[in-house]
Amino acid sequence: MRIHTMIATAALALCVSASMASAETITAVHNGGTVGAAQHEAFFVPFAEARGHTVVEDTFNQELAKLRSQIETGNLIWDVVSVTAINEATACEEGLLERVDWAAILDLEDFKGAGGFGECGVPNNLVSGGLVYDADVIDPADAPRTWADFWNVEKWPGKRGMLYRAEQTLEVALMADGVPPQDVMTVLSSDGGVERAFAKLEELKPHIMWWKSGDESMQNILSGEVVMTFAWNGRVATANKSNDRNLKIVFDAGHVSGSQYFAIMKGAPKLDLAKELILFSSSPKAQAQYSRLIDYAPANAEAFDLLTEAELATLPRDHLDKASFQNGQLYLNFWLDNGDTLLQRFLRFAAQ
Repeated sequence: MRIHTMIATAALALCVSASMASAETITAVHNGGTVGAAQHEAFFVPFAEARGHTVVEDTFNQELAKLRSQIETGNLIWDVVSVTAINEATACEEGLLERVDWAAILDLEDFKGAGGFGECGVPNNLVSGGLVYDADVIDPADAPRTWADFWNVEKWPGKRGMLYRAEQTLEVALMADGVPPQDVMTVLSSDGGVERAFAKLEELKPHIMWWKSGDESMQNILSGEVVMTFAWNGRVATANKSNDRNLKIVFDAGHVSGSQYFAIMKGAPKLDLAKELILFSSSPKAQAQYSRLIDYAPANAEAFDLLTEAELATLPRDHLDKASFQNGQLYLNFWLDNGDTLLQRFLRFAAQ
């Protein structure tokens, strides 16, 4: 689906009349769904209104083949793309994205909590996946506090929701086996680390209900099909608001935390305008508004100061010491080198 964000009012047209002669159209690509809707409202509409340009939005499910095809054919239809940390690193290495020295334009210190800048991209949010339970079903006074508790099906009988993916799931398994979040990638990438993670998953396997989308993770716990689940914090907050529910995410149990990145297609003819859009979206004001809409943490730490205590309550700001980060060279190297192999092994494991 493509959405056109246009200048809509006569008053605004008068304000930007001087720049309208050079007004341009730029295409920004996101993952769609609630994330795309939040980016539309927090980033793209305000940018179009403030600068007098048109932003055309498209959706992208992280298929790098679509980036490769545009570069190989020379038919560039996208300017700014939103990619995961792994895809930012992969696409940058393959020459699909522009290499930009973002540290010369933005303050690196403001973005360190979200993993810092990539070789090509700027983080635009911080997403955390953690242990979630329904406080209307499980008394918070006797609720799970650790991933070991999540594995304890004797005390809390019932199904457990888990992501149908090797990445994130193997990290959670190691936390359940007692590995501190900050050491998870060191252990996973060491000799025996992968075997240890799969062995821990094997213990819980009879009780696992796999989910493939954020929507599905929420449907399963809201319906009572699972008593606990691994889920992304923004989905939890949205489910509570939309359904008047009382789901709790236990950040201190340890959570898997990673960022989406904005980057620019290699050879984008509107390179300067693409940079301008990314800089606009990286501002504290835009970042704070994005977090209000989707409950994912802002990548720019200065945006936290613009959020109320109630808005901060659903974000992992005060729990980053309990995060296993999906960024950094160790993480990227491990999953770039082993991701395909581990995915196939995981799919065989889940199917058995």
